[in-house]
Amino acid sequence: MKLTSRKILMITPFHRSQRGNSQTISRLLLFLSSRGFIIELLSLEDDDWQEKAQRCWSRSNYAFIHGFNALHCAQVLEVIPEMRRIPLILTTTGTDINYELLGAQQAAVLGAMQAAQIIVVFHEDFRKSLSTNYPEFNDKLVTIPQGVFLETGSSIQRWELGLFPDDVVFLLPSGLRPVKNIILAIDALEQVFQIQPCLRLLIIGAAIDDAYSRTVLDRISGLDWVKYLGEIPHAQMRSIFLLGDVVMNTSRSEGQPQGALEAMSLGRPCILSAVPGNLNLISPGIEGFYIDSEKDLIAAAQALINDPPRRTAMGKSAQHLVKTRFSLEREIDEYSYLYNNMLSATDLKIQT
Repeated sequence: MKLTSRKILMITPFHRSQRGNSQTISRLLLFLSSRGFIIELLSLEDDDWQEKAQRCWSRSNYAFIHGFNALHCAQVLEVIPEMRRIPLILTTTGTDINYELLGAQQAAVLGAMQAAQIIVVFHEDFRKSLSTNYPEFNDKLVTIPQGVFLETGSSIQRWELGLFPDDVVFLLPSGLRPVKNIILAIDALEQVFQIQPCLRLLIIGAAIDDAYSRTVLDRISGLDWVKYLGEIPHAQMRSIFLLGDVVMNTSRSEGQPQGALEAMSLGRPCILSAVPGNLNLISPGIEGFYIDSEKDLIAAAQALINDPPRRTAMGKSAQHLVKTRFSLEREIDEYSYLYNNMLSATDLKIQT
């Protein structure tokens, strides 16, 4: 009997905007395609995604679907319930299991997880939590840490951004939306700046939430030590990270801090909020610091500014951590294993 199509439909909530999710999908699409997998991409960021989804479904006999974010996948399954008839790999991305699973969208998130044959989480803590609270999903859960991949774009020099050699530059790679808690970083570092005028802050990310973006931009208006660079093409992020000395993630909720990991891969120590998704990534005091409050952030920032040798040593430890635990090759190998198993199972089902 003729085997089914070996095409794979990848469903992403975001593709064009520079977010952690979009970078994860772009990275997997690029490197899994290079392994020979035939992947079509459906982005829910497009206004006409429902029509595109219908066209995708009508013209292709997919072997399986790989969806990202349980809530967004649930929306697609609601529009085209027939998709439930084929296997689904679901990669959870953070907000779906940190927020939506605990709130008004719980039923939709659980529906997508029930429909999936495999549920991928970025961190073992997420797997343990889901296994404890939803033991029916235990056999589906797989932990695959995100890999780090930074293209090499054109170089940017400090002077081009008005930065001086002696400035200590803190990087905050984050879209402007409430969950990222950017105001915490500004408020805390403003107090440090009064003591350490060498401090500079670069905020890098798209203005995602209009109201919150206005709040952030109003807050930094007139603060010469803060620069908002806006959305930077990912190909340029390596050069931006190389301008910095410390990377921060102050999110109230995380799946895995992709921007922070990218900067850490280049030898930058980190300051991370102590929330699921960030917790247990680093050893406090070795690769960086965890913070629970503005007071914690102030202390961590001062420690890193006042002790350059320690900052350098912590950066080297951060770089080693990313190389050993967040390898791109490992990530692609593990997804390739899942893909091949899913294709083999689909072929076997068709033959029998």
